[in-house]
Amino acid sequence: MEQSVWSLIQNNEFEKACEKSDEEYRTTGDMLSLRNKVYALFHLRKYNDANSLSEKLIEYRKGDTSSDFSFSGIAYWILGNTTKAIQAWHQVQNSLYKDAAGGMDIQVLLYFAAIKTGQNKLKATAVKTIKKLLKSKRATNFPGPLGHYLIDDITDKELLSYVFPVPILRERQLCQAHFVIAIKKLESGDIDGYYRSLRNCISYGPASYLSQVYYLAQGELEVVE
Repeated sequence: MEQSVWSLIQNNEFEKACEKSDEEYRTTGDMLSLRNKVYALFHLRKYNDANSLSEKLIEYRKGDTSSDFSFSGIAYWILGNTTKAIQAWHQVQNSLYKDAAGGMDIQVLLYFAAIKTGQNKLKATAVKTIKKLLKSKRATNFPGPLGHYLIDDITDKELLSYVFPVPILRERQLCQAHFVIAIKKLESGDIDGYYRSLRNCISYGPASYLSQVYYLAQGELEVVE
């Protein structure tokens, strides 16, 4: 039975996934056939290619999908262009399709950027937006609890209790949870704890590959490994 692009990625066959994705695009002519290729390119650490493809998808979809901006920003960040990364993440605000909590994942990225770059104004803006998002009923959906954690409403233990027990969702949400735990470690000056939490973030295997922060954590760890 022929494998899908995503199944190839889950089997860590990233080069084959890229080839399969290109083949599907040639057959269908639909740019969306290339979306999974972005994940494969990040695994291959081809960040310029991942960014270029993400920007093409943004143009193709007229910026209606937040994940394309998220990935573009992550690629910029890993490549060392923090200004462009933050700009990309800010552009998500006008996207039609966001996460189940209404856009909490992008505020996680902006909060992270604020801590890493020491921009107090950026942090204050992220906190303000997080608090606004948490007033919505949608915030009960994951990744809503990540916002509660970042503004110190809940503890590490309470955050992890929100993780859904169903396989695949569990691994993806644990990846996200450990990423925000890493951010707070960094904010408190616990650098060892920061990198330890990032390693936890990427420790859940192929089921967590759908989490975008997996790739940001991977990029951060490249600096020290």
